[in-house]
Amino acid sequence: MTVPSGRASSGARSVLRAVFCGIFAIVGLIAGGCGNTTFTYGTTVMTVSVDPGPFTAYVADITSLSLLKSDGTYGYTFSTTSGYGKTADFTRLADTTELFGAPAVLEGTYTQATITVNYGAGANGVAAQIFVDVNGQSQAATIVDSTGATPTTVSYTVKFDPANPLVVKGDQPSKLDLHFDLNASAVVDRTVSPIKVTVRPFLTASTQPVINKTLRTRGEFVTADKTASNFTVNSVAFIDSPSYSNSPQGAVQVNTDDKSTYNVNGQTFTGTTGLAALSTLPINTIVVAYGAFGDTSQQKPQVKATEVYAGLAVESVLATRVQGTIASRSGNTLHIHNADLIVTNSTSGIYAPTGVFLKFQNDVTVTLSATTLVTIDRQPTVASSTQLLSVGQQVDVVGVLSAINADNTATVDASGGLVRMNSTTAWGTLASAQAGSATVSLVTLGGTQLPALTFTGTGTTAANDAVATAYDINTGTLDLSPDLSLTAPPLVRFDGMVTAFGSAPPDFAASAATLGDATEQVLAIDWTTSTGTTALTAQPP
Repeated sequence: MTVPSGRASSGARSVLRAVFCGIFAIVGLIAGGCGNTTFTYGTTVMTVSVDPGPFTAYVADITSLSLLKSDGTYGYTFSTTSGYGKTADFTRLADTTELFGAPAVLEGTYTQATITVNYGAGANGVAAQIFVDVNGQSQAATIVDSTGATPTTVSYTVKFDPANPLVVKGDQPSKLDLHFDLNASAVVDRTVSPIKVTVRPFLTASTQPVINKTLRTRGEFVTADKTASNFTVNSVAFIDSPSYSNSPQGAVQVNTDDKSTYNVNGQTFTGTTGLAALSTLPINTIVVAYGAFGDTSQQKPQVKATEVYAGLAVESVLATRVQGTIASRSGNTLHIHNADLIVTNSTSGIYAPTGVFLKFQNDVTVTLSATTLVTIDRQPTVASSTQLLSVGQQVDVVGVLSAINADNTATVDASGGLVRMNSTTAWGTLASAQAGSATVSLVTLGGTQLPALTFTGTGTTAANDAVATAYDINTGTLDLSPDLSLTAPPLVRFDGMVTAFGSAPPDFAASAATLGDATEQVLAIDWTTSTGTTALTAQPP
């Protein structure tokens, strides 16, 4: 099915009612096979960002993208050849912007894009996955298109704003940010069981993007320059594996400094020692860096990294990866809630025949042991200990898959594996505060609704176990007491780490605190024209 879209909006933004995809980057001149035809390519720096919606998972598989020039020819076409597309869980991009890559695109002015999304089962046997929270548990939604049918492969075509087209020049890289709005991209019907979600992918595309979230860059390691404090990767965004889908999306230079932290195969470093460890890795090792854009005026764009993760710290072809939030703990057994289960090999024979696949799980049981390596992101000097892992902490686990069950659960053995503690978000209503501490009534912890969390064992004694309605936060040098003077108790976002298991109070150590009304706000309005008004009328206050 092909769905045409309306024209793009005015100003620097163009609107795509579509989903993103990417392209392989080669920069230079290519002579045609006949005659003396010469094609000149430019670099387009592509990013993907997201506005969060009411989902615990929104997983889609992108299989093709083409860009149409003003002369009616296609200056760029990407298409998977093996059936494996570019898979992403869009909910994981709420706080980051993904650097899709810096692909080569033929010079010219581009007027439209066509994107194909596969909602049906791909070569790895996994279809699109959309989950909605129901009383703390993630429920799989029935996915339909605008006609009420089960969608399979859908192509979306959109025209760029004629006043602000995508212009590609060989001597000056262009930019294209694809911003996916999860609220506008689906209609959720909670009145039926299971919940029904009508998909209508919606994306705004800007040729003059403002990136105000942490930039995530993923790619295959190429080389490191220890003298100049940088390394180069070939971009491979999301969880895509070029071995099974398509080639990398262009080269990116990652600049570092003496404050950059590293996790290389579970070993942590800072500064030059980390870059030295990175430089010993085999070519094509997967590396993920977090930071911001640097110089993007060169054919090979640059980013500035504050955090770098490589090898086992991000994935292994012989292991399974789990990303989620610790919902409960008993001894050396963790239950990971709202988990992305990423399998990158076919040796287990449990689920996919080959390739990389992502399977969202409501609950994953993870087993630890004394040999499990535990690290804290951006805190390379903290010694490993499984006691660091407590309820509400967001984690990234590397282990061995034991089972995927029919009830949307799975089991992973991380004894001898690696657990990375990621920065965790706690939202709560401020109840009391003074210099260095605050008490809040939690709304969510680690992106998880409170009914899913069991705080048993978090305190030094049972009486000191964390309590959601009186959650104790160490705010360090932050003082939120002036905010108590607001008319209503303010909603506050805290970023930091959960206190080690069995060590509370405090329950959480915050590195940053932001009043809710100072965070990014999104207004989504839906209305029908069959029974209601066709226009919005301003009313006096």
